[in-house]
Amino acid sequence: MNKALIVLDVQYGITSLKDFTVQLGKIEAVIADFEQQHEPVIYMKHVDYDQEGSSLFYKNVENLEIIMDTGQYPVMEKSKPSAFSNPELRTWLQEHQVEHVFIVGFNMEYCCLFTAITAEHEGFKVTLIEDATGSVNTAETYEMPGLDIQDFVGSILNWSNCIEVLYVDEYKEMYRI
Repeated sequence: MNKALIVLDVQYGITSLKDFTVQLGKIEAVIADFEQQHEPVIYMKHVDYDQEGSSLFYKNVENLEIIMDTGQYPVMEKSKPSAFSNPELRTWLQEHQVEHVFIVGFNMEYCCLFTAITAEHEGFKVTLIEDATGSVNTAETYEMPGLDIQDFVGSILNWSNCIEVLYVDEYKEMYRI
């Protein structure tokens, strides 16, 4: 089964808002694993534009840039939470004969969640790597004391029996031995 990694919104406008050192290290480890296996990686970046064509995302064009070297991999833009809001993603996945997508990146409760659900709806096998995701939001954002956003969203997706949710260590054990 051909696999691909979708890296969501690893942009200055998000990663500068909190210390994401741990999550970024795990994202980089998964990217390195896909590279070592010669499996495709695609980066998505969130870009909102106003009616005049100016960027609205964090009000600063530098914030749109991906914080890591994307190398030879494509970077596609999206303006909605789901990466599949850009129809070029599906085309790219089909051209690479991808059947199984792996998802890492930001923000877990929006872009990761919506991309995972849409990918499953589009007929892909989906694995979300929970500890290689993050969110700028907190329990206070949602007025839900004690909320662990990654764990909560990961549990919902896992319980759906439609989307596989793993930690990086589990991913390596299941897919790389």
